[in-house]
Amino acid sequence: MKLLVKTAGVLVVMLALMCSCDFETQAYKNLRMQKDSIQALQQSQLLELENYLDLINEVDSGFEAIRESQNILTFASYDNENPSENMRQKVADNLYMINNLLAENQSKIAELEEKLQSSDLKSTKLQRMVNKLTADLKKKNAEVVELRELLVSKNYQIDSLMVIFRMAQDRETALIAKTNEQDSIMSVQDAQLHRAYFFVGNRKALRANDINVKDRDAGYRTELFTPVDVRVFDRLETGAKSAKILTKHPESSYELQRQSDKTYVLIIKNAADFWSASRYLIVQTR
Repeated sequence: MKLLVKTAGVLVVMLALMCSCDFETQAYKNLRMQKDSIQALQQSQLLELENYLDLINEVDSGFEAIRESQNILTFASYDNENPSENMRQKVADNLYMINNLLAENQSKIAELEEKLQSSDLKSTKLQRMVNKLTADLKKKNAEVVELRELLVSKNYQIDSLMVIFRMAQDRETALIAKTNEQDSIMSVQDAQLHRAYFFVGNRKALRANDINVKDRDAGYRTELFTPVDVRVFDRLETGAKSAKILTKHPESSYELQRQSDKTYVLIIKNAADFWSASRYLIVQTR
């Protein structure tokens, strides 16, 4: 009886220890999940912060470039009242650059504002930095307007119309480039749409290149074939005194003609019908 009681006591202790281990294990799992969740949030916020800093650095770089161009314009404003054509062009180029940079900075600052407003990352320091950038932009716009007026008083015939004209030229250039790119893509797609392939060779060449007409499911290695445009390809000189078309094409759509030198030429009479069954043409010469 004592042995039975002792054994039951041991079992109770073991059961308590097991329950305690299970509880600790679950608690550890919960703690680890919380830690992982915090780390993921921290990583997300870190990436978001890096994105803000990248944008801020880009704006700062824009302001630095503006300052450099301003220095050139300031130097020009102290020049005589009859500037050379070269100096006029230089001033126009720098005014154009400044206007572009101001527009880019304004767009990036607006992006920063929008991101901060919709973000869970609330940072007073970041907001102060953005506010300062906004104030710098406003101040820089006023400086450029004042500098432009000074240049005009120095007989520089430069106004907003010239800048607008240059910007319009850029837009036109970009539009032409985009149109050319689209035309190029369409040209490639059009060529692919009307592309077919042919191979001419004897039995040995067919075996060497593992071209098996009967096993069409295996497909053909396109690099072994010569590409053609079906819209203009209507004649194939085989250069052989024996020619046999192995691929399937409607018989009424083509003709194998024997020439005076006893070699055969393939004449495609109806391209649409000829290529309807297959875009591959295989001619066995012997």
